Amino acid sequence: MTGLHKAYGTTTVLDVPELVLHGGQIVALVGENGAGKSTLTGILSGIVRPDRGTVEVGPSTLRPGDPVHAQQLGVSLVAQEFPLFGQLSVAENLLLGRPPAGLFVDRSAQRRQARALLDRLGAAIGTDRMVETLTVPQQQLIEIAKALGREPRVLVLDEPTSALGPVESAAVLTAARELAAAGAVVVFIGHRLDEVREIAERVVVLRNGRLVADLTAAEATEQRLVRAMVGAELSDLVGEPATAATDRDAFTAAGLTAPGIGPVDLTLRAGEILGVAGLMGSGRSRLLHTVMGAIPRTGGTMTLGDRSYDPGSPADAAAAGVGLVPEDRKHQALLLDDSVRWNVSLAVLPTLSHRRYFLSPGRERTFAAGAAAAAGVKCESIEQPVRGLSGGNQQKIVFGRWFAARPRLLLLDEPTRGVDVGAKAGIYQLIEQAAADGMAVLVASSELEELMQLTHRIAVMSRGRLVRTFDRDQFSKEAVMTAATTGAPR
Repeated sequence: MTGLHKAYGTTTVLDVPELVLHGGQIVALVGENGAGKSTLTGILSGIVRPDRGTVEVGPSTLRPGDPVHAQQLGVSLVAQEFPLFGQLSVAENLLLGRPPAGLFVDRSAQRRQARALLDRLGAAIGTDRMVETLTVPQQQLIEIAKALGREPRVLVLDEPTSALGPVESAAVLTAARELAAAGAVVVFIGHRLDEVREIAERVVVLRNGRLVADLTAAEATEQRLVRAMVGAELSDLVGEPATAATDRDAFTAAGLTAPGIGPVDLTLRAGEILGVAGLMGSGRSRLLHTVMGAIPRTGGTMTLGDRSYDPGSPADAAAAGVGLVPEDRKHQALLLDDSVRWNVSLAVLPTLSHRRYFLSPGRERTFAAGAAAAAGVKCESIEQPVRGLSGGNQQKIVFGRWFAARPRLLLLDEPTRGVDVGAKAGIYQLIEQAAADGMAVLVASSELEELMQLTHRIAVMSRGRLVRTFDRDQFSKEAVMTAATTGAPR
C-alpha cells in the first residue's frame, strides 16, 4: 500500500505513505475507534475508494473501489457487520457465489462442503439452519468459515473473536495461523491486546489516520501499545477496582428455568456487579434475556427488591425497573437511522411529555443533550444519526438511555464488544458509576480479564446451569475456565 490518503470533507481519516505486508505473516492492526483501521482495510478490500494511492497484491494493482477485483486478487474481508442472508440456510450462505458443478444445485454436496468448513473451526452448527435463527457468535463463526473457504491470499479479520468465548476464539486463531503458514497474509484487527500479542508477529498502530508504530511481537508490550494508540498509559485509563456492595438484596432467582437454561439460583445485591462467565452456548445471554422478559420463564421464581417479579415482556421488565444493554446493539438496541436524541430518550419518553399525552420537544432536547454528555457520547449534534458514530459511542448511547431511566437492575451482555481501549475504559467507568449509584449490575462477558477487573463475584455457567460462583479473592483464569469447561458443581 503506497501513498494512501482518504478524507471526508475537510477531515483526513487516513494518511499512510507506505505499508508493506509479507506472505506467511500475521500482522495485527490496532488503534482506537476512528483511528483509520476500517478505512485502511476498506481500501485494501476494494470497499472504499481512496482519494489517492495504490494497493498492489502480488504483481497486480487493485482497481480502486472495486471489491469484485479485490476478491479476484485473493483479498477476503471478515467485517464486524456480517453480510449474511438471514432467510438462507447456513450452507447456502457459506457457499454463496460458488457456481454449482452441474445445471442444478446438489444439496447433499452443498451440505458436505459446508460441514467441512464449519468443522475447520469446530463449529457445531447445523448446515440447514436459517441464519436468522443464529446467535451473534454463531453468525461470526459462519462469516469466518466463509472467508476461509475462499483460500484467500490476503485475509482481513476485523474483530473476529469479539463475540466468541475462549474455546471458539482459540479455534479461529489456529485457523489464522494455518492460513499464514500456507503463505497467506493475515491482517488481524483486535482490541484484546493479550490476544493481539499472542497471535501477531508484527503489530501496526494507527492513530488519527496515521501510522504511528510498527512493532515486532517482542516490542509490542501492552503499555507500549496503549501509549501508541491513545497517548496515555494503561494505568491512566483503567478505573479503580469495583467498590464494595451493600447487604440489601436487589434481585434473586430461585430454581429459574427457561428454554435452554436452568435451574439457576442467584442473588444480586444493590450496588453489586456480578459477572457471568461461560463458553459460547453456555446460556449467559439466555439468562439475561429471561430476566428481561424476552424469553419466557418456564419454572422457578424471581424477586426484584422485596416484590415478586415475573415480566411477560421487555416492556414489563423496563416498567419494573430493569434495563438491558444487549450483545447485538445494532439490531436489538438502536434505531440506527434515527438521531442520538431519539435513541437516548426512548426509555423515558413518558416523563418528557406535556400533560401526559404530547411529547415536549424542548424538554426532550435538553434531556437528551444532558444524558448523552453524562454517558460520554462524542457526536457533532444530538440530531446526528446513530449509524455514523463509532461502536464505542453507539454503546455509550445505550448506556445513557438506561442511566437516564435509573433502573434497579442493569443487565449487560458483552458491554465492550467491538470497542477500543479508550472507549472500553469509559464504559468501565459507567458500569462502576452505576454500582456506586446503587444499581445492581449483572454483566455477561466472554472476556475473563474484563470480569475479573470489574466485578465483585463471577458466576460461571455451563450447559445452561450456574455451576459455580467465585468471590473476588478466588478469581483466577484457570479456576473459571475449569468450571466453564467441566461444569464442576458449585
